[in-house]
Amino acid sequence: MLEARLDTMWIMVSAVLVMSMQLGFCMLESGLVRSKNTINVAIKILLDFCMAGVIYWALAFGLMFGKNPTGWLGMNDFFFEPGKGQHDFPFFLFQLMFCATTATIVSGAVAERMRFTGYLMLTVIVSAIIYPVAGSWAWNPDGWLSKMGFVDFAGSMVVHSTGGWVAFAAIAVLGARTGRFDSRYPLSSAHSLGVATFGVLVLFVAWLGFNGGSTFALNESVPLILTNTVLSGCAGCLVALAFTWIRKGLPLLPPTLNGCIAGLVAISASCHCVRVGEALVIGAIGGLVCCLALIALEKLKLDDSVGASAAHALPGVWGTIAVALFGDPALIKTGLEFWPQLQVQLLGVAVFSVWSVGVAWGLFSLLNKVYPLRVSAESERVGLNVSEHGASTEIVDLLNEMGRHGSKGEFALIKQFTPYSEVGQIAGEYNRVINKIISEIEMNEAMTVRLRTAQEAAERTNRKILDSLEYARSIQRAILPASELLNRLLPDHFTIYRPRDWVSGDFYWCLEKEGSVFLAVVDCTGHGVPGAFMSMIGAVLLEQIVTDREVRDPGLILSELHTRVRAVLGQDGSNPESQDGMDVCLVRIDSDTVHFAGAGRPLWFLNEGSRVLREIPGERCSIGGGRHETQSLDFPSHRLPRNGTLHLYLSSDGWADQPNHLRQPFDKARLRELLLRVHPLPLESQSKELSAALDEFQGGAEQRDDITLVGIKV
Repeated sequence: MLEARLDTMWIMVSAVLVMSMQLGFCMLESGLVRSKNTINVAIKILLDFCMAGVIYWALAFGLMFGKNPTGWLGMNDFFFEPGKGQHDFPFFLFQLMFCATTATIVSGAVAERMRFTGYLMLTVIVSAIIYPVAGSWAWNPDGWLSKMGFVDFAGSMVVHSTGGWVAFAAIAVLGARTGRFDSRYPLSSAHSLGVATFGVLVLFVAWLGFNGGSTFALNESVPLILTNTVLSGCAGCLVALAFTWIRKGLPLLPPTLNGCIAGLVAISASCHCVRVGEALVIGAIGGLVCCLALIALEKLKLDDSVGASAAHALPGVWGTIAVALFGDPALIKTGLEFWPQLQVQLLGVAVFSVWSVGVAWGLFSLLNKVYPLRVSAESERVGLNVSEHGASTEIVDLLNEMGRHGSKGEFALIKQFTPYSEVGQIAGEYNRVINKIISEIEMNEAMTVRLRTAQEAAERTNRKILDSLEYARSIQRAILPASELLNRLLPDHFTIYRPRDWVSGDFYWCLEKEGSVFLAVVDCTGHGVPGAFMSMIGAVLLEQIVTDREVRDPGLILSELHTRVRAVLGQDGSNPESQDGMDVCLVRIDSDTVHFAGAGRPLWFLNEGSRVLREIPGERCSIGGGRHETQSLDFPSHRLPRNGTLHLYLSSDGWADQPNHLRQPFDKARLRELLLRVHPLPLESQSKELSAALDEFQGGAEQRDDITLVGIKV
């Protein structure tokens, strides 16, 4: 008698623990959703428990545990009363809690967008059809799966996987929340991860009754069951944490919570027949399966608001299979060997999965066509607390008031909130912002006239500056050789000319004199307008030296140019502080010879088919240069034989100095390698390849200097 009373007490205590799962689910789900939907989640969990309880008493218990001559459905014990059947109150009450748990699993998955009445219909379908029919196959002694030897000790498959698959079907029918996958901005964060964590801890405690009470007796197997349950939940939690930490770089809490639940789900089927170490393995794999399921849901764009389907469906499948993989046959007590036991477990997994998903998806789809299950977009936006229950909160009222101000363009103070609450403090700060805005508006209005006057003056000044810049650019373009002249004098050539600003400190110059062609690339000090003026001076002086003074030798031309630049800039007299100057690469092309002289710039050359780009360095001094250079300089000339296959490249330093986004310069060595690589191409193709290479290297980096590169074939 004492033993029977202890067994009864144990079942009743376990039933109370299982009922506390509703507390855990309520805290977990309301903590993971946004605050505007917490009331909706809470009332759904309360109502699905109450509805499942009544439905289980009237119908579902009989379908599940009534006499089952066909092996498919129970036929009596409807409107349960003890003494009329083979079961008593403790057994009925304990099984009622399992039914309510199955229904509750779905509530979190469909949160934040399902109509309340639609959810109540869903609860009826799960409690009256899907769960009891499935349960009769596995847990009724006459059920067809039970007779085959199918084992699910505490509901990995019957309760959790069934609920998870129903949740999966429901979210597939409902669709994702607005903004979940169709916006580049993530949904706002969970309402309270602290509350959600407390909910998981409550579930952890409740699971001890869930698994321990499934013995229906306070016997020697209970300590093993409770130990396996605890360790499996711990292992699932730790594996989910590690997986998320490695994948995301952060120890994120929501996947960790679901991993803990998945470990508890996975061990429920085999907690009575595996060793402690095996329970750890089962829970760890359950946590990993949950993480992979969460990733799969995201890939498939299926929106489970709290991850319920991932935490219950596949971990429940794994836990059911684990009975055959790890269970001790002596404790399983089906009399089946390993392979037959595995086969019947796999059969049960397939049957329950197809039944749960198929019936749920079919009925939900049909119901959705007759009575849409999803709330309107506007209801989803304002939150189900308000749209479904008319239950606002201070924060919602504050947001509505602020939204009204925004829509009407009002700048008014908010007064109706208690100043000592958190929302009242937010309203107070909002009022301070409004006061500041009002004062700023008044100040801005006072300054508007002055700003408008100043703006008009600035616009007039800007127009003058822009006109001056445009004029300077027109002059600079006029001093550059026309394309017709270059094509006539240098049939095989290309020019790459990229000013940094509107006008450039770089220029290229070409002239024909007495059967010889003079070509120069000049890099003047500075860029923009100062550099442009220097370029105009340089172009005029070169023209005068070659045309009027009839100087032909490139070295003598540069020497003369140096003297005249210093004189024009007054660097030897009236303006000794001037440091301006220019670097020059100058060639004279005769019928059979090329003559070169350089001031600070080299000449690169090679013959077609050559594998070496050669260089004649210019003198290490600049034209002009102020006090850094002497009044007169001598520049030697160099000669190259002209054979019709000679490629010459004249460049300013802007190309080699151009940095990329990492501030690394293109540098001279990379430019030489690039020229050597492209020289076999026609000159026009060389220009395209060189420009593309510079653009690719530069990326989004700002151009640092003026860039000029001229290539010719002589």
